[in-house]
Amino acid sequence: MMSLESAEGRPSLRSLCLAHRIDLLRLARASNVHPLLVWDVFVGNATSRETVHMLLCGFNELAGTQYTLGDIQVVLLEDRKAY
Repeated sequence: MMSLESAEGRPSLRSLCLAHRIDLLRLARASNVHPLLVWDVFVGNATSRETVHMLLCGFNELAGTQYTLGDIQVVLLEDRKAY
């Protein structure tokens, strides 16, 4: 069985979607977020806190769960270092 946890011990949104059999387009529709923004999160690109919050709300509605931002591994735009 595939582990849902990242190196930091938290699952990614992509791994949660795989475990709950929620595909990218279904999540995008439920979250009212463009599918390319969902893809950005799935591949680990930096994303706004607002977008991730919307995706989590949609995911939780579809999966019947209560994940929060602190429960998942995600790269936020606010956390990136400027070069």
